[in-house]
Amino acid sequence: MTAARTLHTRRPLGAALVGAVVAVCLLSGCTDGIDGTPVAASGASASDGAQAIDRLALSPSDFPSDYPATRLRSEQAGDALADLAGRPLGGTVDPTSCLPPQIPSGSGDSVVITGMSATGGNLTVVTTRAQTPLSDLSDLVSRCGSYTADIGGVTSRVTQEVLPASPVDSQESIAFRRVSSSGRAPVTLTQTTTVLAAQNDGIRVYASYLSFSGSRPDGAALDAVFTKAVERSRGR
Repeated sequence: MTAARTLHTRRPLGAALVGAVVAVCLLSGCTDGIDGTPVAASGASASDGAQAIDRLALSPSDFPSDYPATRLRSEQAGDALADLAGRPLGGTVDPTSCLPPQIPSGSGDSVVITGMSATGGNLTVVTTRAQTPLSDLSDLVSRCGSYTADIGGVTSRVTQEVLPASPVDSQESIAFRRVSSSGRAPVTLTQTTTVLAAQNDGIRVYASYLSFSGSRPDGAALDAVFTKAVERSRGR
């Protein structure tokens, strides 16, 4: 399998993703159904598309018990997808050639589930429709081993390294680790994101583990939920 890495930065060092988890957990009805809007041209509706992607995605109950999970919707899901894609909303990436494509955030395009452990580690799984080969992402990250991201005047320095791809049963699979740091000594913050991704027949799965300042990623939980998500995305 070909290994690669992804970009990840939006609000300084994962604040958006962690904030999304906290905010959504405070809302009632976070597991309500998705409203759909008819699409006259095709005779289908947005809810039809949502149901189709739902059948290929995990649910919060599929997460490890140590990571009580919730499904993110609307703006919260958009924030998490921007973080995962490495597209700082309202910010910039230098060099600009390292700005990755956006992950679709429509209810019929992506399902985002995230859970946080008692120690603060964040486990996220995204099942989404892909319009390009996963190798395009591999190529992008291979030439962007380091870059900077700026949002609201706060600059993050980002480095990436290739990891061995997960031995998951998939047409395409990549893995990478991204380390983002901001601030100046003695006040600095470091975020480490480990990402596994796979793609089969136009459906892409991301599983990521985010930890802060020296905490080790929970590789067992990440591997387990990634394998389960890929199998589900293939209708198994």
